[in-house]
Amino acid sequence: MVDTAVRADARNRLDEELTALIAAVYASHDGLAERALAFERAASEAGDERKASLGRLVRADIDNRNGRWAEGLQTAYAMLHDGADRVVAAHAHAVLAGGLWRLGDNAEAVEHAFQSDRLLTEDDPLCLRVDHALILAIQVNDQRMGKASESEYRWAQELAEQLGEPDMIVANLNNWAWGLLQNGDITAALALAQRMFTVSESSGRLLNTNCVDTVARILVADGQTGRAAEILQAALVEAPSTDSDGIPACLIAMAEIKRGAGDVAAAIELLERCRTTTISNRLAEMDAHALRLLADCHAETGDFESAYREMVEFQDAWTRRRSEQSEALTLVTQARFAVDEARRNTEHFRKLAERDALTGMWNRRRCDAHLAARLEARGGPFSVAILDLDHFKQINDTYSHAVGDDVLRQVAALLRQVAEPIGRSGRHGGEEFVVYVDADRGSAARLCERLRLAIASYDWSSLAPGMHVTTSIGVTELRPEDDSRAVLARADSHLYEAKNAGRNRVVAD
Repeated sequence: MVDTAVRADARNRLDEELTALIAAVYASHDGLAERALAFERAASEAGDERKASLGRLVRADIDNRNGRWAEGLQTAYAMLHDGADRVVAAHAHAVLAGGLWRLGDNAEAVEHAFQSDRLLTEDDPLCLRVDHALILAIQVNDQRMGKASESEYRWAQELAEQLGEPDMIVANLNNWAWGLLQNGDITAALALAQRMFTVSESSGRLLNTNCVDTVARILVADGQTGRAAEILQAALVEAPSTDSDGIPACLIAMAEIKRGAGDVAAAIELLERCRTTTISNRLAEMDAHALRLLADCHAETGDFESAYREMVEFQDAWTRRRSEQSEALTLVTQARFAVDEARRNTEHFRKLAERDALTGMWNRRRCDAHLAARLEARGGPFSVAILDLDHFKQINDTYSHAVGDDVLRQVAALLRQVAEPIGRSGRHGGEEFVVYVDADRGSAARLCERLRLAIASYDWSSLAPGMHVTTSIGVTELRPEDDSRAVLARADSHLYEAKNAGRNRVVAD
């Protein structure tokens, strides 16, 4: 009993630290790679290889965000190639999406973003679901031309607020606000920027430099240049950084404000300071941006010699950026060859995500998707039945949970045998199952009566001497005004009528 409690406590600590690590990626990278490595080792010692792999992917994500794309992407591809389990595969896709996006391969990035979101289920760690939703939202909108779609951002925000991690909440608001700014919707972008400030103040977490850069540019677009300069100045002193281009971005934004105010000398000083960072961190693209602005500033002051020199350096920096991108993408391409088999297995992972692990039936997620698709299509009669095994808790308590699991597996087999030739069935959870039939309520009720008899007459003593199993079933036919909630609620109501009437019976509309 003590050992069980100790193991449970260790699992809880690992779960909490995984959430903290995923959230910290959006807050500050100071010491984060070392922390992720410690997590990876602790998970391995606890025998939790899934979490150990997730820790390794956190380190790969940090590599991507700090300009070490080749290392980060190769790690993610290698983990897919190694036959990672479904959750690890999902997170590897997320890391690939972020790294490829930073390299400019947006089309490939969005495919990985879709896979990262699609492979997870509602039962998977919420921190990963939030992370992948954030990545998908920005990737999808980066592919769109014109007005941004806000549905992906809204969904990511709903999940982030459910998790309650301030840094992830702010990260999504930041991406969302940036998209609105790019599309010229300053009013909506300002509203999101204010929400970022509110979350920051209520949580006591400073906005990181990437977020400050976004907010400052929104304020400048709204004419609030003075306030933008204030928050940039404060950020350069105390704000944490995530992506390595965060501080250079803030320095460039401040330089643009100074230049716009006529203080070209101050702008030049800020841009030179920016270049110190971009050169030391090998940020060729940001360095090229700073050089282009420096050339413009020197030209304004009449220093054409410096302007010319900086334009030459700008061309060199941009060529270097393109070369680094090409080299990294070449290494990534080589890694892709090794992961072909893993990519073919992605569909297999997706199917696993839609299957109940115990019975092999459709799980709740797949059942709900089938119902939603059928509701959208309409056309022809359609009925829904919900089955609940009678007194199942007594079976677990009397014969053991292992026997209870065997009962669930056998019920699933009977469902496939009786129902699936003309309908589809799945496990909703616990001892509850659902059946979908393209038929009216009468035909569906007759099918469910055959199913009830099959369960009641089965020789359950082969699993446990003296055991009997029965089921109660509620059946309803789809109505024109129904949505999924309404039709399931009605079937559930009929199920409880069957329970209250003595169990082991079918009740239909």
